[in-house]
Amino acid sequence: MRRIAVMLAVCMAIATPCLAAQATTQQAIAEYDRENYEEALAILGDAEKTEGASALNAYYTGLCRKQTGNYPAAVQSFKMALQQKTPHEEAAVELVALLINLDQDEDAWQWINWADQRQVKPRQVAYLKGLLLMKQRRYADAIASFRTAKTGVADTDQQIELQIALAQAQDGKTAEARESLKAIVTRYPGSDVAAFAAEYDQRISTAAPAKAWNIYAGVSYLYDDNVTLKSKVAGASADSRNQKNGGVSENLRFEYDLPLAGQWGANLQYALQNTNYFRLHEYNTLINGITAGLISRGDNGLLALPLNLTHTALDYNNYSLQTSLKPTYTWIMTQNNLFQISAGYSYRAMFRNEDGAAYDRTASIVNGQAGYIYLFSEGRGMFNLRGEAFYEHTDGFQWRNLGGRVGADLLVPVTRTTKLIATAEGLWQNYLDSAGNRHDATVTASATLNQQLHTNLYFNLQYYYTRAMSNVDLYDYQRNVVMSGIEVRF
Repeated sequence: MRRIAVMLAVCMAIATPCLAAQATTQQAIAEYDRENYEEALAILGDAEKTEGASALNAYYTGLCRKQTGNYPAAVQSFKMALQQKTPHEEAAVELVALLINLDQDEDAWQWINWADQRQVKPRQVAYLKGLLLMKQRRYADAIASFRTAKTGVADTDQQIELQIALAQAQDGKTAEARESLKAIVTRYPGSDVAAFAAEYDQRISTAAPAKAWNIYAGVSYLYDDNVTLKSKVAGASADSRNQKNGGVSENLRFEYDLPLAGQWGANLQYALQNTNYFRLHEYNTLINGITAGLISRGDNGLLALPLNLTHTALDYNNYSLQTSLKPTYTWIMTQNNLFQISAGYSYRAMFRNEDGAAYDRTASIVNGQAGYIYLFSEGRGMFNLRGEAFYEHTDGFQWRNLGGRVGADLLVPVTRTTKLIATAEGLWQNYLDSAGNRHDATVTASATLNQQLHTNLYFNLQYYYTRAMSNVDLYDYQRNVVMSGIEVRF
């Protein structure tokens, strides 16, 4: 009898702390259920200090941190709940959902694979997998995953069917998307999802279909205060009338997109710009450019292989012909963040050289460029930061130079019909073999206001500023150009 009493005492001594810990955790869970998240967090923190980490404690700590908006800390708590000896498997669904919202897609995939291997909440995990596949533009795989997630319960299936319709729309399958949206409206009448589906269906039905052809044509008046690029150091003020002039500029551009097999497509562009000065006709320019390129659209990026040919005429006489190839890869890091890298080669043939062989600007040019692009305002706004290094090996040694440029571009949708475009760039060139050890630094900036006047009619107001600084007086100048005109787009 005494032995039995001793054993009972020992068991009670062991069980009492465990029961106390369970009671503390249950108290925290009760506070969580009453939406007292801060109080629940405090209780869970005390329990962890006194009794050590547990999967259940970490799971509810993650839930509380998620509810209070501390998402990075919630991620760590959910990971701790899954890394215990006996993991709290429901934390996997919460963790993956948070990682997707935080754009930590690679980490999210790892935990989706973890959940798949253990068959944790397979339908919920399939839904989250569909969301990730949508972000990667793998629409067919996303639709298949969403269909796997369907439960037969209206409250969950209507949201899943909406995601299927959205995936079909983004994949360009407009007819299928509209059928899916109409089915949602019929199957779940009166629900918020049905209302959104009806609105989205209306938006698709009224949206303009994607066009293979796009045509732009415009005409502008311009005023240029330094047409001749006269150096102020060389005394330009004495004959300023011979620098300043007004003129008319016409531009024409068309684009054609051709889908090819698989992820490949082709793009063809032609651009023409003609500038006529009222008085200084010898500076009239006519530029024709044609670009043909292949484009591959992958899950995480886009590869472009453009080949360009540009001819420039000065006063309608041959001036230069340039050919360039510039492979460019754009990595889609997230929906709003892109990284771009390119390398290029160009050959420029000059048809005029009045200063002798040493000044022949015919050249082979190599360059490399990298840039970061941030999209905002639902993709209608853009910020671009870019940098480039290049080397021009000219036939005439006086013009051989090594240089670099950095620039920034900003597109701001001021209103639905008004856009502001601003650019700034700095350029540095070191002329390696020039007799005067020439070094140039050039700053350019521009601002453009684009206003839609009618469906196909736009008004443009533009300002360009250039300040070239050089240790050779001839190439040190300042220039301001103002342009105003209209453009039609079809």
